[in-house]
Amino acid sequence: MTPDISHAVRLLLQARRSGKQMTPPFALPDRNAVYAIQDGVAKAAGPVSGWKVGARTPTAEPNPAPLLAGALVRSPASFDGKAMHMIGVEIEISFHIVRDIPSREEPVGQDEALDAVGDAFVGMEVVDTRLADFKDVDPEWLLADNQMNQALVVGGGIEAWRSLDWPSLQVRLLIDGRMEVDQKGGLGAVDPVRPLAWMIDHAVRRRGGIRKGQAITTGSWTGLRYYPPGTKARGEFVGLGAVEASF
Repeated sequence: MTPDISHAVRLLLQARRSGKQMTPPFALPDRNAVYAIQDGVAKAAGPVSGWKVGARTPTAEPNPAPLLAGALVRSPASFDGKAMHMIGVEIEISFHIVRDIPSREEPVGQDEALDAVGDAFVGMEVVDTRLADFKDVDPEWLLADNQMNQALVVGGGIEAWRSLDWPSLQVRLLIDGRMEVDQKGGLGAVDPVRPLAWMIDHAVRRRGGIRKGQAITTGSWTGLRYYPPGTKARGEFVGLGAVEASF
């Protein structure tokens, strides 16, 4: 039976607008159905702000999801933690897009992809979910719900990112002034440039292109960690920049 994509889109949009979580209405047959749901929600919400992409290992197939209109928030950011179903925090390396690449069928090579990228920045992905009992849900539904993205906080800019030794970067996460993470590396993909280039190619060939002003964030260095309302979070890459948010 062909799933009713439009029904799933309506349920997710209603969950976003009402604040009431939804139960997935059917099993997702394949990744095309996931992308169709993502695209339907994004079309209704307005022009996408960018993309999130992650890969568990340096060779794993990345998982993409749109950042909806309004998802980019400047640091220091403030959120109503009591209105969220959960407060998830991830510290990431993100990138600004400075040149359009319109939709087309031909692949985008890495050189062309990176020519469309300006500076990098320290990002904090804020995670929430529109799905009830999300820990028991098929992971493909989490991806259909934009991999639980709520916002991407835009922190300090990194201009000379092309010369960085990614595995040796020192990342820190402080919660209410207390050190939660202080480590070298931590990104599953190890090098964020591979998922970045993959995401640009995917967006151009399958999702309508990329646009100047969008951002791409490339996965968590600190893991997904959950906190209560009232939390103040600070992420930093030592010597590169920081990002802050309160909930």
